[in-house]
Amino acid sequence: MGSEDVEAGTMVFKLRHMEVFRAVMLTGSISGAAKMLYVSQPAVSKLVSYVEGRLTFRLFDRVNNRLVPTAEAHTLYREVERVYQAALWVNECAQSLASTPSKQLRICCSASLSTVILPHALAEMKRRTPSMKIEWHTALMSEMPIQILSKKVELSISALPVLHDHLHSLAFMRGRMVCVLPVGHHLADEPIIEFKQLEREPLLLFRPDIPFGQLIADKIERSGVQLNSFLDFTNAPEAVALVKQGLGVTIIDEFVAQDSGLVVKPLKENIEFDVSFVYSRFEPVSESAQRMMHVLLSQAISFGRHIEGFKLPEA
Repeated sequence: MGSEDVEAGTMVFKLRHMEVFRAVMLTGSISGAAKMLYVSQPAVSKLVSYVEGRLTFRLFDRVNNRLVPTAEAHTLYREVERVYQAALWVNECAQSLASTPSKQLRICCSASLSTVILPHALAEMKRRTPSMKIEWHTALMSEMPIQILSKKVELSISALPVLHDHLHSLAFMRGRMVCVLPVGHHLADEPIIEFKQLEREPLLLFRPDIPFGQLIADKIERSGVQLNSFLDFTNAPEAVALVKQGLGVTIIDEFVAQDSGLVVKPLKENIEFDVSFVYSRFEPVSESAQRMMHVLLSQAISFGRHIEGFKLPEA
């Protein structure tokens, strides 16, 4: 690339060039690329020669009427393939929006909300709009900003607020941590559990380097009680599985706990957390996302766990 191209910001390797280059790499020949792209062989050959001239290095060696990719071509191909797959995703998104602009929804949520809160809301969404296409998955809080800002999802439902300059994070529901015990445990008849009662119990806790783990660790530290976890976990469903195997007792969120089939007890040391809607500051809330927010807020109200005075954003 010449210095004048760099200074002017000229795109030397354009999208059309990438498409032809990719076709030659995949088929191994000018004729194969021409068939793949439904163009003439001379057109492909001319474009390949033009691109090599612009790039000032060879992409292919001509050996016995075959095109053999150079090392530079292989390096370039890896990057081109990434761009091409991204372009395919954009094209699919555009087609989907054109055909059903308000009948698709892409969301992610914290794992702690994936067993009770989101399934109930998704079922209600499908009852209201059977034709709606919904894509959802769990994500760590640290992953949510890039998921939203890269437009892989339009709405995240996070078990804790997500702080980011480019995102709205609106707390709409309040949850709390509870103690979960195996069936038949000697504390199962206690109406409420104190940290002090867990000092000699085999205790399973969230990893201390993730938000829920930090929340619980801070509360334990302020209580003055010494509680140590002998086995850490990343999400609440993992904890439920471990308790069911008889490995100990745990402290997790009430939403996963209520569907666990285990003994669930409130904690004297109240540990609350705010569930939040998270979405981009740069994009209006879509009609589908707005519907999901309405459903989740109604659900929070029915649980008696909504945050007083919360109002949904306007679409």
